[in-house]
Amino acid sequence: MSRRTEAKKNRRNKRRATRDANWVPQEVLDDLTDEVELADVLEAFDELVTQRGWTFDEENSDERGVAWVYEPSSDNSDDYEGHPTTIWIHETEPDWIYLVFIGSREGYQFEPDAILEHLDAIEAYRMGDPLPEFDS
Repeated sequence: MSRRTEAKKNRRNKRRATRDANWVPQEVLDDLTDEVELADVLEAFDELVTQRGWTFDEENSDERGVAWVYEPSSDNSDDYEGHPTTIWIHETEPDWIYLVFIGSREGYQFEPDAILEHLDAIEAYRMGDPLPEFDS
């Protein structure tokens, strides 16, 4: 083989090695895209609800999901030591938002747009009030 052919072959192999080293499998790329999209959704949701008086719940947020609590729902009642009204988004099911009212064990499940429509009723609830009814 001539020197020129050998040099050309070496350059080609170097380009291939560089390309292969920087290649990201489609599966990994899809997962990263999903994570970025989820982070954007959570950030926008956090901004919206915190402006309305909800507090990010660090204690109940972890790698499985994130939670926000609505402290005014407790109405500063000293006789209740549970969680205030809480909304929670599970990491593997970000298309659903879960809601549990203070003093209740009954949970609700909403699509993100639907819970936004009901935030006024959710925030108006105080412990001891009849639970709000939502259209299915």
